[in-house]
Amino acid sequence: MSIITEEMRYRKKVVEYATKHNNNALAARRYYTSRMQVKRWRDKYDGSWKSLKNRSRRPHSHPNQHTEAELTLIQKTYQRYGHEGLAQVFVECNKRGYKRSYDSMCKQIRDRKWNKKRKAAKRRYPKSKWRPDQVTFPGEKVQIDIKYVPRECLAFDSHGIRYYQITAIDEYSRKRHCKIVDEKSVTHTAHFMLILEKELGFKIHTVQTDNGREFINDREVTKKETIFEQTLKHLGIKYKNTRPYSPWQNGKVERSHREDQERFYDKRSFQSVEDMHKQHKRYMTRENNIARKVLNFLNPNQLVKNYFAEVA
Repeated sequence: MSIITEEMRYRKKVVEYATKHNNNALAARRYYTSRMQVKRWRDKYDGSWKSLKNRSRRPHSHPNQHTEAELTLIQKTYQRYGHEGLAQVFVECNKRGYKRSYDSMCKQIRDRKWNKKRKAAKRRYPKSKWRPDQVTFPGEKVQIDIKYVPRECLAFDSHGIRYYQITAIDEYSRKRHCKIVDEKSVTHTAHFMLILEKELGFKIHTVQTDNGREFINDREVTKKETIFEQTLKHLGIKYKNTRPYSPWQNGKVERSHREDQERFYDKRSFQSVEDMHKQHKRYMTRENNIARKVLNFLNPNQLVKNYFAEVA
């Protein structure tokens, strides 16, 4: 700031000297600058040193800038599909004739502040040298976890019953299947596994969960396998556990739960158990048809379909 202030003070002295003597050449010789520079400073000087500051050289227009029609398209599409992510907004814009890149669209949304400001997330440091497994086909590894259904969504008398969402997500395709149950138990998770392959539409090779009692027993208490583990063995599915107190190792399903909270539970109110299941089923059908940037702007169903079409 001090350098800018000194420069402005210098320019002001040059202008005042040239004005006093009404001679640009004399001021230029005295202050070691050019006559044209002195003239430019005199032309824009209005008595305030701030008028002598350098102005922006950014052009007012560009032949390749977004047109009003394109900006209107982005704005309306973002208002309609923004809650489903920018990748889905980009796909929907393309369907409506948008020809520019994904990054160009995102820049317009940021510059015009159409996106809601969110508090910057705290930087998290890795707690271990763990790295995620590399998956190459649908069903190679599926993450499973359970989420509480918030009480605030229940507009009916649940008689003290808590509801839970069992979630399975395929790491390769991000395709999900979820089910709402009225008890957090190993019986429900075992039954969930019996129908999971049919719902996802492909063979599952490995399942990964945390160390919750709805999946496994406490190894310090008993070595006996739960019905969930027995079901996996019966289906010929390999089983993996995350390290205790390491939710990032099940990060894809944990993130999907956060998205469910923001996109579904924060915006819904259920009038009955039947209404809750109906709305949840509709939401899950839509979720598997939302484009994702990590999938190269395909949705999970498209990715699975394309993969098996190439293999066949």
